[in-house]
Amino acid sequence: MVAILFKESIELIIFMLAGFLLVKLNGLKQMHISGLSSVLTNLALPCAILMSCQIPFSWSIVNIIIQSMIVSLLFMLITLFIAIGVTKLFKVKISLQSVWIGCCTFSNILFIGIPIIGSIFGERGLIALVTYNAVSNVFLFTFGIKLYSGKSHFDFRSFLFTSAIAASIIGFVFFFTKITIPKPFAEALTSLGGMTAPLSMVITGALFAFTDMKRLLKRIDIYNFCLTRLIILPILLIPLLKLGVPNTIILGVMIIAAAMPAGAINTAMAELYAGEGRTASEYVVVSTLISMVTIPIITYLALS
Repeated sequence: MVAILFKESIELIIFMLAGFLLVKLNGLKQMHISGLSSVLTNLALPCAILMSCQIPFSWSIVNIIIQSMIVSLLFMLITLFIAIGVTKLFKVKISLQSVWIGCCTFSNILFIGIPIIGSIFGERGLIALVTYNAVSNVFLFTFGIKLYSGKSHFDFRSFLFTSAIAASIIGFVFFFTKITIPKPFAEALTSLGGMTAPLSMVITGALFAFTDMKRLLKRIDIYNFCLTRLIILPILLIPLLKLGVPNTIILGVMIIAAAMPAGAINTAMAELYAGEGRTASEYVVVSTLISMVTIPIITYLALS
């Protein structure tokens, strides 16, 4: 397991470095980032999710899905309460509290987690991951919108037609109805889904290259946030998970979720509803960079 964790982390760092160098060598412009992000979220990620559900039907996997839903719901609630408490502890400015809480609660589990969880736990781990993501998205489009906008609003249409959610619904329907995608299409979709982690990290590396690191390194809130998301949350969550989650696969997925950096979706939500997209993107980029070191260490210590 240790070898797998460090191998996957090194690969992710290489992908990130590729994005960084592309920018520095003028092979990638800032105007290209939105297009790459669209390919990632609307093509590569949905394909990865859909193919994660292409496994033979069994009641043991149905049990994993049900347990994952329950555990994910409790996980999100506990993470939320911890995040709210930490903003008080660090006396985060009121204008930044929504960004802090959102970036702590909604992590980057899919983009980074797919290769790690797939390598360690196989298809059952991926189905637990897809289930966790579905629960996380329900939170995002209910509490997340209220958090960033200050208004109670649930856009069911936007939620349902989000690429990741649509792919999850189709994937679960195929799983329960025992529909198998024909081999040529399945192979193509698998290849497209395989772009998820590389493309995600290339974009992160590019965003890092566009970031004024001198300015960020002077901001104490960046250090406090990364300490919270990457160290404090795992330290508080992992013992609770070990006490309350008997299924080792679900436990492993949740532990890795606890160690993940802030999710890129926070940038879009913060910009759309609060005008704080730049701040959220800074938290996402810096926490992702640091997580390449902390993820293998925390997950190894927790799972060994």
